[in-house]
Amino acid sequence: MVKKRIILAMPKHNDIFAEIIKNLEYYQFDVTFVDSNPKYIKNFRYKNVLDRIFHLVRKIFFRDYSYKHLLKEKLLVDNTKMYLSSKQYDYALIIRPDTYPLKLLQLIKTRVTKSMIGYQWDGLTRFPAVLATIDLFDSFYVFDSNDIQNNDFKKFHLSGITNFYFDVNKPAPIGHTGKIAYFVGSHIDERISAIDSCAFELNKNNIQLKFIIPTDDPWKISKYKQKNLITFGAKNKLSFHENISNINYSDILVDIVNPIHHGLSFRVFEAIYYQKKLITTNPFVQYYDFFHPNNIMIWEKQNYNLLSEFLAKPMVVIDSEIIQKYSFGNWIKNILNLDSYQKITLPQ
Repeated sequence: MVKKRIILAMPKHNDIFAEIIKNLEYYQFDVTFVDSNPKYIKNFRYKNVLDRIFHLVRKIFFRDYSYKHLLKEKLLVDNTKMYLSSKQYDYALIIRPDTYPLKLLQLIKTRVTKSMIGYQWDGLTRFPAVLATIDLFDSFYVFDSNDIQNNDFKKFHLSGITNFYFDVNKPAPIGHTGKIAYFVGSHIDERISAIDSCAFELNKNNIQLKFIIPTDDPWKISKYKQKNLITFGAKNKLSFHENISNINYSDILVDIVNPIHHGLSFRVFEAIYYQKKLITTNPFVQYYDFFHPNNIMIWEKQNYNLLSEFLAKPMVVIDSEIIQKYSFGNWIKNILNLDSYQKITLPQ
């Protein structure tokens, strides 16, 4: 079988890029990865004294801070050009295109023979710089239906698609006593109240908690009322596989969303694949075909008194075809328009 050649370009975030590469390779893709911020850019040094002086002059006398950025961009584009060589690729998948210079995206476009796909797995309003890149792509996907309905974005011909779970990894439940609820996420002020209330109510219902927020900042930590129920500290930042191990070990996954967008997080799809109960602050989950109130609770103040009832309900088995629909294998077929896939759409 001839492998399909694909360029994957995305930020290196929490090992997910490596997992996407592994899953693409599992599905017979030959993957070439293009980093948005490689080590030589992070450790950038001026080539000579003249460049440094020129930058200082522009900064001090003209308040122009762009020269160093332009040098970095040129270095990244030139190195990527050599890296890609003159090879041709069937596809390119660019996740978070706003993290790449436009010239680099244009370069990648010249190397692609079939289609170049963009995917913004954060809201367009959160990172509006991405809007300048959309016209480069053959198809551009968003995970938030609000972006598709937004009149300001109608001219871009956006397509909607959800996130996914990685089906190469197989569920492996770990035996334990009692019930464990698992949450992990970075500190965001807008999530504090929901994290506090959820931790408090779960603890009141005799649920063991594994709530992790990997920050050392004492000011941030002081904002949590239930800090004694939460594990803090940068040393507790998890790799992707540590996160999966915690999911396997848990009974309930907790999804406290960033309120700036309404698309479903990876935690939702992990819950349906690993067959865990889910507590989420995202009310839009109720409009998807896998939603069942026995399995998923929408965490809102008026529902707190329903928690014990939700915890006592037996889980309802979701149709295996619906679960498979949100697998990475089906997701990649959707966005590349390959044969034999279940169509993934966003609720309108």
